[in-house]
Amino acid sequence: MTEIRPPKAGKAWLVTEYDRRWPSQVDAAAVDPAMFTVIARTDFDSFGLVAKLVRWGIDAHMGVLFGLANQIVVAQAGLGLVAVIAYGYRIWWLRRPAAGALPQGLIAGWSRTGATARIATLIAALAFGWALPALGASLALFLAVDLLRSRLAYAAS
Repeated sequence: MTEIRPPKAGKAWLVTEYDRRWPSQVDAAAVDPAMFTVIARTDFDSFGLVAKLVRWGIDAHMGVLFGLANQIVVAQAGLGLVAVIAYGYRIWWLRRPAAGALPQGLIAGWSRTGATARIATLIAALAFGWALPALGASLALFLAVDLLRSRLAYAAS
Protein backbone atom coordinates (compact mmCIF):
# COMPACT_ATOMS: atom_id res chain seq x y z
CA MET A 1 0.00 0.00 0.00
CA THR A 2 1.31 3.44 -0.86
CA GLU A 3 0.11 6.55 0.90
CA ILE A 4 0.72 10.02 -0.55
CA ARG A 5 -0.02 13.02 1.64
CA PRO A 6 -0.37 16.38 -0.09
CA PRO A 7 1.84 19.05 1.41
CA LYS A 8 0.90 22.08 3.41
CA ALA A 9 2.14 25.40 2.04
CA GLY A 10 5.94 25.38 1.83
CA LYS A 11 6.24 21.70 2.87
CA ALA A 12 7.21 18.53 1.03
CA TRP A 13 4.99 15.71 -0.21
CA LEU A 14 5.20 12.65 2.04
CA VAL A 15 5.11 9.29 0.26
CA THR A 16 4.92 6.23 2.52
CA GLU A 17 4.95 2.56 1.48
CA TYR A 18 3.44 -0.07 3.79
CA ASP A 19 4.06 -3.71 2.90
CA ARG A 20 3.02 -5.76 5.90
CA ARG A 21 3.86 -9.13 4.41
CA TRP A 22 7.01 -10.82 5.63
CA PRO A 23 9.58 -9.32 5.41
CA SER A 24 7.98 -5.98 6.31
CA GLN A 25 8.70 -2.81 4.42
CA VAL A 26 7.74 0.57 5.81
CA ASP A 27 9.66 3.11 3.76
CA ALA A 28 9.00 6.83 3.39
CA ALA A 29 10.27 9.66 1.22
CA ALA A 30 9.76 13.42 1.25
CA VAL A 31 9.41 14.93 -2.23
CA ASP A 32 9.97 18.60 -3.01
CA PRO A 33 6.74 19.79 -4.72
CA ALA A 34 8.54 22.36 -6.86
CA MET A 35 11.39 20.24 -8.25
CA PHE A 36 9.87 16.75 -7.75
CA THR A 37 13.10 15.51 -6.19
CA VAL A 38 13.47 13.31 -3.13
CA ILE A 39 14.78 15.50 -0.31
CA ALA A 40 14.63 12.94 2.52
CA ARG A 41 14.24 9.18 2.72
CA THR A 42 13.69 6.63 5.50
CA ASP A 43 14.20 2.93 4.80
CA PHE A 44 12.89 0.16 7.05
CA ASP A 45 16.29 -1.53 6.80
CA SER A 46 17.83 1.42 8.67
CA PHE A 47 15.36 1.15 11.60
CA GLY A 48 16.75 -0.07 14.92
CA LEU A 49 15.84 -3.46 16.34
CA VAL A 50 13.30 -2.04 18.81
CA ALA A 51 11.52 -0.07 16.06
CA LYS A 52 11.35 -3.17 13.87
CA LEU A 53 10.03 -5.29 16.77
CA VAL A 54 7.33 -2.69 17.47
CA ARG A 55 6.28 -2.68 13.78
CA TRP A 56 6.23 -6.48 13.60
CA GLY A 57 4.37 -6.74 16.92
CA ILE A 58 1.66 -4.35 15.74
CA ASP A 59 1.30 -6.17 12.42
CA ALA A 60 1.14 -9.58 14.14
CA HIS A 61 -1.41 -8.29 16.64
CA MET A 62 -3.55 -6.94 13.78
CA GLY A 63 -3.28 -10.27 11.94
CA VAL A 64 -1.62 -8.87 8.81
CA LEU A 65 2.01 -9.99 9.23
CA PHE A 66 1.73 -13.56 7.91
CA GLY A 67 -1.58 -13.35 6.06
CA LEU A 68 -4.31 -15.92 6.64
CA ALA A 69 -2.21 -18.05 9.02
CA ASN A 70 -1.68 -15.01 11.28
CA GLN A 71 -5.41 -14.21 11.18
CA ILE A 72 -6.29 -17.77 12.19
CA VAL A 73 -3.83 -17.66 15.12
CA VAL A 74 -5.22 -14.28 16.29
CA ALA A 75 -8.81 -15.60 16.01
CA GLN A 76 -7.90 -18.74 17.98
CA ALA A 77 -6.24 -16.62 20.67
CA GLY A 78 -9.37 -14.47 20.93
CA LEU A 79 -11.64 -17.51 21.17
CA GLY A 80 -9.31 -19.05 23.74
CA LEU A 81 -9.49 -15.86 25.81
CA VAL A 82 -13.29 -15.94 25.68
CA ALA A 83 -13.25 -19.60 26.80
CA VAL A 84 -10.87 -18.88 29.70
CA ILE A 85 -13.06 -15.98 30.87
CA ALA A 86 -16.22 -18.10 30.68
CA TYR A 87 -14.47 -20.95 32.54
CA GLY A 88 -13.30 -18.50 35.22
CA TYR A 89 -16.85 -17.30 35.77
CA ARG A 90 -18.03 -20.92 35.98
CA ILE A 91 -15.40 -21.74 38.60
CA TRP A 92 -16.36 -18.67 40.59
CA TRP A 93 -20.06 -19.59 40.40
CA LEU A 94 -19.41 -23.09 41.69
CA ARG A 95 -17.12 -21.91 44.52
CA ARG A 96 -18.82 -18.64 45.45
CA PRO A 97 -19.17 -18.02 49.19
CA ALA A 98 -22.43 -18.85 50.88
CA ALA A 99 -24.65 -15.96 51.90
CA GLY A 100 -23.15 -14.24 54.95
CA ALA A 101 -19.80 -16.05 54.70
CA LEU A 102 -16.49 -14.20 54.49
CA PRO A 103 -15.19 -13.73 50.93
CA GLN A 104 -12.33 -15.94 49.81
CA GLY A 105 -10.08 -13.45 48.03
CA LEU A 106 -6.55 -13.67 46.77
CA ILE A 107 -5.13 -13.32 50.27
CA ALA A 108 -6.74 -16.60 51.35
CA GLY A 109 -5.48 -18.36 48.23
CA TRP A 110 -2.02 -16.85 48.65
CA SER A 111 -1.76 -18.14 52.21
CA ARG A 112 -2.48 -21.71 51.05
CA THR A 113 0.22 -21.82 48.33
CA GLY A 114 3.72 -23.14 48.83
CA ALA A 115 6.87 -21.03 48.99
CA THR A 116 8.03 -22.03 45.49
CA ALA A 117 4.71 -21.05 43.93
CA ARG A 118 4.72 -17.75 45.81
CA ILE A 119 8.23 -16.86 44.64
CA ALA A 120 7.47 -17.86 41.04
CA THR A 121 4.24 -15.85 41.06
CA LEU A 122 5.96 -12.81 42.54
CA ILE A 123 8.80 -12.96 39.98
CA ALA A 124 6.33 -13.34 37.10
CA ALA A 125 4.17 -10.46 38.37
CA LEU A 126 7.20 -8.18 38.75
CA ALA A 127 8.54 -9.13 35.31
CA PHE A 128 5.19 -8.52 33.61
CA GLY A 129 4.70 -5.32 35.58
CA TRP A 130 8.10 -4.03 34.47
CA ALA A 131 7.68 -5.06 30.82
CA LEU A 132 4.04 -3.93 30.59
CA PRO A 133 3.53 -1.01 33.00
CA ALA A 134 -0.22 -0.71 32.39
CA LEU A 135 -0.63 -4.37 33.30
CA GLY A 136 1.56 -3.89 36.38
CA ALA A 137 -0.43 -0.86 37.54
CA SER A 138 -3.77 -2.61 37.06
CA LEU A 139 -2.48 -5.70 38.88
CA ALA A 140 -1.25 -3.57 41.80
CA LEU A 141 -4.62 -1.79 41.95
CA PHE A 142 -6.47 -5.11 41.83
CA LEU A 143 -4.35 -6.50 44.68
CA ALA A 144 -4.86 -3.33 46.76
CA VAL A 145 -8.65 -3.49 46.31
CA ASP A 146 -8.67 -7.21 47.21
CA LEU A 147 -6.55 -6.59 50.30
CA LEU A 148 -8.79 -3.70 51.41
CA ARG A 149 -11.90 -5.79 50.77
CA SER A 150 -10.54 -8.68 52.79
CA ARG A 151 -9.55 -6.47 55.72
CA LEU A 152 -12.95 -4.77 55.76
CA ALA A 153 -14.74 -8.13 55.67
CA TYR A 154 -12.70 -9.55 58.54
CA ALA A 155 -13.04 -6.35 60.57
CA ALA A 156 -16.84 -6.46 60.18
CA SER A 157 -17.06 -10.08 61.33
